[in-house]
Amino acid sequence: MGGKALDLHRLFVEVTARGGLEKVIRNRQWKEIIAVFSFPSTITNASFVLRKYYLSLLNHYEQVYYFRRQLPPSVQVQAATTPPEEKSTDANQLPGSSEIWTGRWVTGSIDGKFDNGYLVTVSLGSEKLKGVLYHTPVETQRHNNAKSSTVARRRNRKRSRMAARDPFHPKPNRSGYNFFYSEHYARLKSLHRGQEKTISTRIAHLWSKLTEAEKQVYQEKGVQDKQRYNCEMLEYNKSSSAPKLK
Repeated sequence: MGGKALDLHRLFVEVTARGGLEKVIRNRQWKEIIAVFSFPSTITNASFVLRKYYLSLLNHYEQVYYFRRQLPPSVQVQAATTPPEEKSTDANQLPGSSEIWTGRWVTGSIDGKFDNGYLVTVSLGSEKLKGVLYHTPVETQRHNNAKSSTVARRRNRKRSRMAARDPFHPKPNRSGYNFFYSEHYARLKSLHRGQEKTISTRIAHLWSKLTEAEKQVYQEKGVQDKQRYNCEMLEYNKSSSAPKLK
């Protein structure tokens, strides 16, 4: 965050010292935690980002090792319902909220297994929903992997041609959206193998749901990368126009 590695141990200590994630959210104590880290003023959505990282990386650890709870084997699945017109990204929204939208992760337990998938129970707020989580057939996976490999080979050939033209040419700059796209691409690629169009559509939807302050974080990265590119191009043009010894 802010160009520096986030100290997850310190984050864990600060949150658990206040009674755990649920109490921090309920008592609106993110500002206190943010103050401890002394983030740059350019990070305007620090509470949202910290909450996101804590939920994905530390929440399970908190439940098992801090509260000493016995958790069943769990599985995470993505909801497939239509997203609401307005989805709140308020950092004070509880993780147990029953609000649901396309792409949201929900946690559940595996009740049984069969040839093509699992029987699961999913927790959504105070409700527990039972359902089926299917495997993608092996032949379909092979077909999608073959398509994905073809696309990757085409990209590699294109990069090779660009490098062959001039290996010293500066790497093109990336926009703020390009940085956001790269951040989410790796995660979605494992869920939609070979479905590049689906991945692009989902990332575009996630981008459209960001607030202006959240987008600004990525836009600033784009501005910095543009400055880097301009500086490198200036040096490149100087070296290209300089007389060469024979």
